[in-house]
Amino acid sequence: MFKYYVALGLSIVTEIIGTISLKLSKEFTQASWTLLSIVVFLIMLYSLSYAMRVVPLSVAYGLWSGAGTVLTAALDVTMFHVSFSIGEILGLVLIVVGIVSLNWSGEAEEEIDYESLQVEDRMNIKD
Repeated sequence: MFKYYVALGLSIVTEIIGTISLKLSKEFTQASWTLLSIVVFLIMLYSLSYAMRVVPLSVAYGLWSGAGTVLTAALDVTMFHVSFSIGEILGLVLIVVGIVSLNWSGEAEEEIDYESLQVEDRMNIKD
């Protein structure tokens, strides 16, 4: 199960790198930033799809989109000196609250061995 959460973490990191690279590509006029964004977005898609083999969809997508949004916003502040309004900060806090609640609700599902279920499905094993 751990390797699927590592893949999910990789998808979050590569989403952030790809999004920052996309901004730096200046509408695809900077070839190196454009190429980097394409490559890391492909890595992101693969690692997210790999994680979703076992991690419940609501948890995987919630973590991926929420953490990516919050961390990208934090980098936007530090790298590009953007300032946020109170409403934007409140929105980011609500995203974090949503991620935490998704993870708490998904804890009961972690008792299920999704990896073995995937193997059983592929082999058509029936009880």
